[in-house]
Amino acid sequence: VDIALDPIVSVIDVTLPVPDFEDLRSDSTRLLNVLGTAATSIDYAALIDLSDRLRAQHWAGRAVIRDRVVMAVVPLQSLVLGLAVDVGTTKLAAYLIDLESGATLARAGAMNPQIAYGEDVISRIAYANQNPNGRANLQHKLIESLNKLVGELCATIGAAREAVVEAVIVGNTAMHHLLAGLPVHQLGTSPYVPAVGEALTVRASDLGLKISPAAQIYLPPNIAGFVGADHVAMLLGADVCHTDRTVFAIDIGTNTEISV
Repeated sequence: VDIALDPIVSVIDVTLPVPDFEDLRSDSTRLLNVLGTAATSIDYAALIDLSDRLRAQHWAGRAVIRDRVVMAVVPLQSLVLGLAVDVGTTKLAAYLIDLESGATLARAGAMNPQIAYGEDVISRIAYANQNPNGRANLQHKLIESLNKLVGELCATIGAAREAVVEAVIVGNTAMHHLLAGLPVHQLGTSPYVPAVGEALTVRASDLGLKISPAAQIYLPPNIAGFVGADHVAMLLGADVCHTDRTVFAIDIGTNTEISV
């Protein structure tokens, strides 16, 4: 399916006037003035190293903007990357996307480390419920593996982790909850209701994902207790909503979901 490129993140190359005794504007004001209406604020995580970056980059760079907020200022020649991940019950699949061209630049896979605590979602829910630190441990193991995958992907194309400024992660409802640190007890008890059905946007640093400090992780909505955001992604990717025919859409994995 051809998908029109329309990322939530935009990039503007900027050159800032160098401060002197006639121009004592702050570094943040200097940047926002150059960006004009494209940005109204700078994320705190980007502010932390903004002054050092501007001077090291000789007052030039690429401003990465999300919803009119500056998320980073990277060197002029830097790629601006998105991370796409499918957290399967058995395997992880990760991709690096060039947010300016839409090209897939690198891909990698790994076993889901949670498999050591149960081969199926019910076993992992039971582990999380029966051990005081079970849920946190399952989340930690998953984030640890994702960070390793990100490192491998970035090394493949010679990019820094900080070049990854946006992420989308999907999984079935249990994998979604364990990634986000949400409770899973209710998923293992009738009527099997998810904690969250709506889409979530979570700061990468809050989950411990080592990419750009201000990067956001988008988690698409869950459909039900055992039909998750991975199925939503499959429906979008297959473009089945744009047909007037009757269609079976089947996501075959360790768990298999079917839509008609």
